[in-house]
Amino acid sequence: MNQLPPVPAVGLTMAIPKEKVEQAIDQMIAKGRNLLANKADSPEMMDGLKRANWSWVLETSDALRQCFSSETVPLYFASNVYFVPSLKPSDFERDVDEFPFIVGGRLDRLNGFRKMAAIIPQPPCGDYLGAIFHPAIYHVTWRPFELAQYGEAVVLAVKELEDKVSMLVSGNINAKGAELVRQAFDPEGGMLCSPENTALENQGIADLLAGFFERYKGLPSSTPLSITQTARILSLAHYLMFTLDSIHLPPKEVEGAEGAPAEADKPYEFEFLKD
Repeated sequence: MNQLPPVPAVGLTMAIPKEKVEQAIDQMIAKGRNLLANKADSPEMMDGLKRANWSWVLETSDALRQCFSSETVPLYFASNVYFVPSLKPSDFERDVDEFPFIVGGRLDRLNGFRKMAAIIPQPPCGDYLGAIFHPAIYHVTWRPFELAQYGEAVVLAVKELEDKVSMLVSGNINAKGAELVRQAFDPEGGMLCSPENTALENQGIADLLAGFFERYKGLPSSTPLSITQTARILSLAHYLMFTLDSIHLPPKEVEGAEGAPAEADKPYEFEFLKD
């Protein structure tokens, strides 16, 4: 069984038009088949085929990297091919038996990509998906979502957003969930009320975040949710995380008399140096 790399793509999309992707894959398939055209009849010929195979893997990986928007595709192509090893006594005989499986396994992967090319989204879908998915939310939710643990995915998204708000207020607010948001966006000195936004804009952000927490915080991870429900909830979580990232807060001013050095600028006086 061929294993996929541990990190998935954020939506598998093409980086170039489909016709060019199909043409590139066809060329790589033809080069791979040429490696199997002649069976090695000497150790020297086998060594040459091994070098040619390695060059083909590198060249094909580079081509796939240019064709698709994710590193997952070339990593999957170049990953090990699993097969029943040969039990022949000599290295040359084992290599002769195993070489077709190694090349054939990677050819099967290329053929799979070639068949799927008809339904893999073309540009600009990659830019669209990249704009939708926030890396922090995607990182914590993709695995439970893939395992159909939809309640757990929502719980992790809620926690990630709550941790983000707590981090922005430097942990100075002990409240959680909606109350944390209300205090952070309090018009009277709330730490996340950006001066670049109007009062209505700050209030709107607070209402969105608080509503999200009121609706989904405390949701049991075992809650039965459909894939459609979960996708919509996570889409909102992605948007809210991007919104938090866009909040610009002014730097804290250091108090000090005009013309006099601020407290932070004054040199520290060590007690043991004083008379």
